[in-house]
Amino acid sequence: MDTLLPGVRGHGLRPLRRGAGLPVRRIAQHLGVRESTVYNWESGRVRIPGDHLPGLASLLGTSTPVLVPVLRSSPPPGARGPVPPLRRLRRRTGLSQEAVARRIGTTRHRLGAWERGQVPPLWAVRRLARAYGVPVAQVAHLAGVPAPRLLDPARWRPGDLPGVLATLRAWNGLTQAEVARRCGLHRTTVRGWENGRGVPSARSRERLEELHGLPAGSLRGAYPAG
Repeated sequence: MDTLLPGVRGHGLRPLRRGAGLPVRRIAQHLGVRESTVYNWESGRVRIPGDHLPGLASLLGTSTPVLVPVLRSSPPPGARGPVPPLRRLRRRTGLSQEAVARRIGTTRHRLGAWERGQVPPLWAVRRLARAYGVPVAQVAHLAGVPAPRLLDPARWRPGDLPGVLATLRAWNGLTQAEVARRCGLHRTTVRGWENGRGVPSARSRERLEELHGLPAGSLRGAYPAG
């Protein structure tokens, strides 16, 4: 009855053969076929005829009923899982990892780690969004980065100012020195605000709102009460 077995694809034969320590030559000799035939089975170009399955199973140290389901369930060579979302987004832009890494000021190794599932920092999310021409929220969602509460002006409460300023700066990928330079301030002044020591003057507040793309006057909602 074994000779009536239907043929099966041989994608899973190579790992089984190697696991058993069998060279292609040994299988070819045992089954009375050419070595090229065995290679064709393993590549998926032709199916393994049913009448060869019992002999192949015996050589691999198993039985035909066990071997056939294993071969049928084996993925084709080169089959891959779903492309990670950040990698898919990059590929849509036609940019290489190296090109993106240069644009956002990081290494290809770090970018690859983020594409494989490592959560990137906020500054990287912001720069990736700019590089890909998409909203920051989209990159954050794809990267598994929850948007901080303090990014939403509607959720600010009196006294939130230190955290708001630090979060906005991190989200924009800026250092305290960069914020100070762009707003015509000293770095220690910016550090003091983020540590809760003092608050920006009206003019400084306007510069900060402009820098972070906020509506005019919105930062006042996070100033200490009174």
